[in-house]
Amino acid sequence: MRAMRRRCPIFVELQGQMVKSDLFASEIEEPADISMKIRDVGLGNPFRVRFDNTRSAWVVSTLEYR
Repeated sequence: MRAMRRRCPIFVELQGQMVKSDLFASEIEEPADISMKIRDVGLGNPFRVRFDNTRSAWVVSTLEYR
C-alpha cells in the first residue's frame, strides 16, 4: 500500500521576493526534479533549489523570472 504524499507548493525566489507558482511537488522529490519542472514550464533558470520545512514548500532561486 502506498503512503499518502503531501503536495507542497513551489515558490520562485527572485531578488528577495517570493512568487508562488502554479506547480506542486512532493517533499520527497529531488531538487533536480524540481529544477526541471521550473525549466519545463519556462519560469526561469534555477541556480538553487531547497525545501523550506517551516512553510512545507519548495523554494527555487533564479536570476530571471518569466
